[in-house]
Amino acid sequence: MKDNSLETILAWINVIRVKFFAAGIPPVILGFSVAYYVEGLLSPDLFLLTLFGIVTAMIGSYTFNEYFDFKSGVDLVVKDEHVTPFNSGSRVLPSGLLDPEKVFEVGLFASLVTVAIGLYLTWLRGPLVLVLTILGMIAALGYTAPPFAFAYRGIGEAMIGLSYGPFITLGSFLVQTGRVDKVALLASLVPGFLITAVIWINEFPDYEADKTVGKRNMIVRLGKKKAVLVYPWFFILAYATVIAGVVLRMFPLYTLFSLVTLPIAIQATRNAVKNIDNPQGLVPSMKNTILVYVLTTLLLSLGFIVARWI
Repeated sequence: MKDNSLETILAWINVIRVKFFAAGIPPVILGFSVAYYVEGLLSPDLFLLTLFGIVTAMIGSYTFNEYFDFKSGVDLVVKDEHVTPFNSGSRVLPSGLLDPEKVFEVGLFASLVTVAIGLYLTWLRGPLVLVLTILGMIAALGYTAPPFAFAYRGIGEAMIGLSYGPFITLGSFLVQTGRVDKVALLASLVPGFLITAVIWINEFPDYEADKTVGKRNMIVRLGKKKAVLVYPWFFILAYATVIAGVVLRMFPLYTLFSLVTLPIAIQATRNAVKNIDNPQGLVPSMKNTILVYVLTTLLLSLGFIVARWI
């Protein structure tokens, strides 16, 4: 196989998980939307630079996760019938399509770019940006990488929730305004809870493989029957946060638009309960959970923007 072949290009696209870049975009939009609502500030340049930094952080995180899961052997013991488009990584390294060390090097380079952007934004907005950058990098890159290996210790779900919730949303607000705010903090919990739901449901098909190699995430620790009962609570907490924000007059009334995704969340939950032992049957729940995460966060952002316009 030649390095410039279409197969290699597609392998790189898969290993950096391009299709999952959308996970980092909604909380960036939310952070800037809250800044616009609270202070009327909106800098396209800072938005694009922040977004680029989040994308490079995701590339670093995804490639490191691919590399260290491959090294741990978890990717090698997953049964084919348990693989879906949403779990078990890209399957690029187990297939031998790319050199694992090159994948690691790409992750390292992307992480260095993220740090460089974080340092520049720190120079513009102060040391708190650096603190959030460091925390985000530790949470994201340490998901499967030693010495942290959060995903193997039962705290990986929480680290992802913090990364795509408070760290990104508050960081985006901070970059725009130069400070943090209680409205931004409360709003950041919504994508935090929902991305945790995404990770939670995506771990079910990998249950047997994770258990085999000692990847003690929360699904393995609780068992599938108990874990599926926890799953809907992430939706409940996200929607409750929006309602609480409106009741406390921290969020404008228009943010209640985000509750229209509730039926999708209910459908995802019902399907998950019926298919906890059927990986392919869980695919609709995985799709719908991602949809709820993206749509709810974007509709919440829209609510803040509309409130500023009116």
